[in-house]
Amino acid sequence: MTAPATAPAPVPAPPVIPAANAKIDATRPARDARRDIPVPPTRREVAILYQNAAGYADVVTQLTKLLPTETYRMTLVDVDAETSRKTLDSLRTRPGLFVAAIGLPAARIARDQLTAPVIFAQVFNYEELLVNGRAIRGVTAMPPLDLQVQDWKKIDPKLQRVGLIVSPAHTDLIPQAERAAKAAAVTMKHGISNSDRETLYVFKRLAPQIDGLWLVPDDKILSPTVLRELLSYAVSHGVRVCVFSDALLPLGALMSARPTPEDIARTLRHVLDGMMADGTNALPALTPPSEFVVRINAQVAGRLGLSSPAHDSWVVRGAQK
Repeated sequence: MTAPATAPAPVPAPPVIPAANAKIDATRPARDARRDIPVPPTRREVAILYQNAAGYADVVTQLTKLLPTETYRMTLVDVDAETSRKTLDSLRTRPGLFVAAIGLPAARIARDQLTAPVIFAQVFNYEELLVNGRAIRGVTAMPPLDLQVQDWKKIDPKLQRVGLIVSPAHTDLIPQAERAAKAAAVTMKHGISNSDRETLYVFKRLAPQIDGLWLVPDDKILSPTVLRELLSYAVSHGVRVCVFSDALLPLGALMSARPTPEDIARTLRHVLDGMMADGTNALPALTPPSEFVVRINAQVAGRLGLSSPAHDSWVVRGAQK
């Protein structure tokens, strides 16, 4: 009896190769042909360096909300914590890392101890961070001056002359302030200071010539002692002062203007995405925030004979990114 013939082995189907002009849907995840399951996309590596203080921690909280965990793998580093050195060591060799540094101490550590691209925020004296050959960009520490003076003029319609005192490193603010003042029909005088005591001297010299003073957050020419003396002198001589922190209002400032943590975080995300997509070539050294909070000292406003606004604080929004 003849044995039955063995059935030939099945011939595997040839692989499907798309034509040269075929459209590929890049939005669909790659699939593992062996198991027919999606291959998880690579998450972007972001380290957030910060000091655990109120102003910095608020920005960190908002930034983590804007970086979804399915797209970004975040490492939070409190630079003052005992464990920070070990964490920083682990980040030095992490491929594809980007760093967001909140505050000058964190930005210095990112610059000195990591080689990854860095985006910093809440740093006024930023010049030392812009190292040649390093991919470092930042978010401006102050709200746009033109928006500040517009709201200042609404609070104080009689404002006609403002003063600005800066250190030699920030003379670039002078033409910016002059343009902003001119657009609001205000004249401007400025002074340059090299120390906190000189700032007080320059202010006393300017005081008879100005109605208001723009105070910038420059710790090279300001100190807690000089701030108290300057604001006390301003109150006694009828000079309205626009400051950069709500904490200075009880010392005699008329108004404060500070970026919101939410908008600082949005601007950081905007710059971060730009650096990840195109590097630093298409990005300016600094990107300004577009939203800030104005807060009024009603007691000082009343003492100066100004009409009290309907609210003691409000949000100002400029052009959105």
